[in-house]
Amino acid sequence: MPPKKRTDLPDERELGVRPSVWLRWYEQHLRQVLQAWAKSKRVDREDLELLLFDRSDLERTLQGLPHALTPAERRKLERLDEELRKLAPAIRATLPDLAETREGLEIPASHWWWFLDREKS
Repeated sequence: MPPKKRTDLPDERELGVRPSVWLRWYEQHLRQVLQAWAKSKRVDREDLELLLFDRSDLERTLQGLPHALTPAERRKLERLDEELRKLAPAIRATLPDLAETREGLEIPASHWWWFLDREKS
């Protein structure tokens, strides 16, 4: 049986045209992970990985369309990124093999969110 298509992700055609969609998904996933971490100091590995990929997908889309976000959306992204940095302890605890994942995926250093395991809290 073929795998079911995920319906909780935005449509790829929409993503290429509207980076604000990635921003919205990034914000939703970030809020969910922050709430889980605040509540129990535990986060599901898949949720954290999805969050990192969301941020990378947003960045990739912005590289192709650098002026696609409004100034207000840019400020929102800066605020969300500040919140993401607060998850460094969760990333260290939940993704102890993040360095190997980074190397395997050849994550560029410009995608700083993949390197939060190195940050001191």
